[in-house]
Amino acid sequence: MNFKLLEFTLNFLQRRFVKKISVIFVFSLLVFLLVSVFTISSSIKKELEITVDSLPELIVQRMVGGRQTLIPIERVYKIATLPGVSNVNERIWGYYYFVNENVNFTIVGLDFDLKSYKENYNDIINFYSDKIDTVSSPFIIAGEGVINLLEKNFYKKYFVFNKAKGGKLEAKILGSFTSESNLETNDIILMPVNYVRELFDMPENFANDIIVQIPNPNEIEIVKQKLQNLFPDCRIVSKDDIEASYQNIFDYKSGIFLALLISAFISFFILIYDKSSGLSKEDQREIGILKAVGWQTENILQMKFIEGIFISLFSFFLGTSLALFYVFNLQAPLLRNIFTGVSKLKPSFQLIPFVDFNILFLIFILTVPIYILATIIPSWRAAIIDADEVMR
Repeated sequence: MNFKLLEFTLNFLQRRFVKKISVIFVFSLLVFLLVSVFTISSSIKKELEITVDSLPELIVQRMVGGRQTLIPIERVYKIATLPGVSNVNERIWGYYYFVNENVNFTIVGLDFDLKSYKENYNDIINFYSDKIDTVSSPFIIAGEGVINLLEKNFYKKYFVFNKAKGGKLEAKILGSFTSESNLETNDIILMPVNYVRELFDMPENFANDIIVQIPNPNEIEIVKQKLQNLFPDCRIVSKDDIEASYQNIFDYKSGIFLALLISAFISFFILIYDKSSGLSKEDQREIGILKAVGWQTENILQMKFIEGIFISLFSFFLGTSLALFYVFNLQAPLLRNIFTGVSKLKPSFQLIPFVDFNILFLIFILTVPIYILATIIPSWRAAIIDADEVMR
């Protein structure tokens, strides 16, 4: 390493830093946009993967007139007799509109005396086992997003629901819970199943839907077909169907924004092309002076190489750092709405910290080496010409 050359280059950049600001700004802005979008995309995709993994293999939904309706619980016993099925449960749940914040909560009914079909619900039941009393009075255990909204509206110990048939249902707030997927649990309220029925005025012998767990992946399609034949008025939704639906929506939104980013990329490459097509008169004069005082062509190329590395790496890490701060500390205001929508009917959620380093490496390869080449090539053209001719 030629430290004198390095020192000279850094001093040179310091003297001309103001002239390089526009390049650093455009470079950093492009990296910031690319890293922000792809990091938001990766984070939400990770959330969806966690959500889909926690789903049962099949969900049985009864349809009437193209709309989902309540399903008789007696069908649980018929489904449980099918070969390949390990567990069957009815689900009691519904959306509750919280008018104070203009959001919907998801109320999930649980039998707190039995093992749940979801492992994270079992962890919550075990954690609050000393406080749970399913006999004397209603209670709720809610996701942190719900708790924050309730506390904001001064519901710290109790919350009062408006029942579907009229009247009130006062429930004690037992505590909060979190999970690996913030998107999945942030708007969830867990409540004893008998109080959920009372809240939504749901008949005893009916449920919202039925979930079916099948340990052998090779038997899922067979059981699905059997269920469809057994209950022709039902829609059988598999985990793969839900994953494909999520993926289609996600790919569509990612495609829209990717089209906008291509425009930004084109602008960047135009800037690079303009830079590589020639040097300014001032740059040519400086190269001529360096050659006149004895610099060799390789010394000039080394200096320009160091200059290109410094500006491109500085811009890349500046743009990346700002993007990660914007996404994970500020929760990506505006840009996140492209993927999640701007509806206020669900409580907000925190993006989970997840960075796809393959994407970061791809952005690095598409920007840094190209800029360095765009710095060296025109300098090489000027450096191989005689000093007198360059200065003229």
